[in-house]
Amino acid sequence: MISTGAFFAFHRLPHLLPPSTSTLPSTSVLRRTSWIPSVTVLAWTFICSACGADAPAGPSFSQRDSAGIVIAENRGEVEPDGGGWAISPDPVLQIGSVEGDDAYLFFRIWGAARLSDGRIAVVNNRAPDLRIFDAQGRHLHTFGQRGEGPEDFDSPLLAGTLPGDTLVIVDRLLRRLNLYHPDVGFIRGATATPDIEGYLLTEGMFSSGSVLIYRPVWTESLPNGLFRFPVQYYSVALDGTLEHDFGEFLGSETIYTAREVEGGTMTLSSGRPFGKDPVVAVAGDRFFYGSQDAYEIQVWSQAGELVRIVRRDRPPEPVTDAHVAALMEDMIDQADDSDQTRQFRRMFRDAPIPELHPALGSIYADASGFLWVEEYRVPGEESRVTTIFNPEGKMVGSVVLPSGFQVYEIGVDYLLGRWVDDLGVEYLQLYALTRPD
Repeated sequence: MISTGAFFAFHRLPHLLPPSTSTLPSTSVLRRTSWIPSVTVLAWTFICSACGADAPAGPSFSQRDSAGIVIAENRGEVEPDGGGWAISPDPVLQIGSVEGDDAYLFFRIWGAARLSDGRIAVVNNRAPDLRIFDAQGRHLHTFGQRGEGPEDFDSPLLAGTLPGDTLVIVDRLLRRLNLYHPDVGFIRGATATPDIEGYLLTEGMFSSGSVLIYRPVWTESLPNGLFRFPVQYYSVALDGTLEHDFGEFLGSETIYTAREVEGGTMTLSSGRPFGKDPVVAVAGDRFFYGSQDAYEIQVWSQAGELVRIVRRDRPPEPVTDAHVAALMEDMIDQADDSDQTRQFRRMFRDAPIPELHPALGSIYADASGFLWVEEYRVPGEESRVTTIFNPEGKMVGSVVLPSGFQVYEIGVDYLLGRWVDDLGVEYLQLYALTRPD
């Protein structure tokens, strides 16, 4: 059963990418700045398996107290068998179709949950609607439609589940937090209060039902060159009121280019190749954050206290000319037209390429409070090696995530997420998870 303790990982769209924070063992809160509308950011993140050649063979763990914050230190490598953790080689359930019944056609799946009786809830953002399937993957109900009425959606995301299988759906554009039940549909909703600025850009849900929100924070004038704007994290209660402000942290590495145009100056923005971005997870009463500056994850309480820092002694891998060429080729292959191709080539010609890759990749937190950290994957590598840390921050295992699989929820004995085939068709997949005895 997955309810409040499960973690929902969201595919962060390029235009929604927030910045990242410092990795110091303090809050690293920046000065407050005024907020202006978001600038489009192209972010290109690859996960790699970097490891030091001189790393010790076996894992070691120690922890110490630093001004009331527990520092968990890990060295070495996980046991070759992954410590007893394993994911089934193939999905045990797949929902989706290339054609046919609309209920099985997905586009922009934004969140999914497995309910206590095995049913599965899926939010399809493009429709937009909420779809309920039985444990065998057969469609049961569809709730909601595009509109502005109380039961309607504009840009919904499934944030999590409450006891009794009540689903919490956040609509980022309508600024709503709605409750749905898989049997009856819409229950009630609330609109975010005016003191909560901007769209409801959601990172996940705490066990209490409050939702973690982020927003980029901008200065009144945009810079020229490489910069990291702050991002603010805060929690919003189900009645739409502000619960807690976690503060502002350093943001994504972004390149701003000022150009003179008729009537003034226009500033363009793009993500830095191999640049650093925040990685975030939410589970139980914890908010997990990594800046990618180092192999380090901050663990925050729901009340806004930094309670633990999880570290691993693993230096990031150097960026090589081959990595740059592979990334540029991959981006050009995905270009929509010749104009976009020229933009990509110009970006690589002018962008400052970092010497090192980000220190880690995406992070997840499961129903039992374990932290999952993907290794950063360089262009051309398919392996998604993911290290698992227990709630105390000790490295206890590893798995290899399925290629192309976007994790939405990790339960006690399963992983639920989205997979996209070579034709761009989306499917919801369920994998079995084995934990050590």
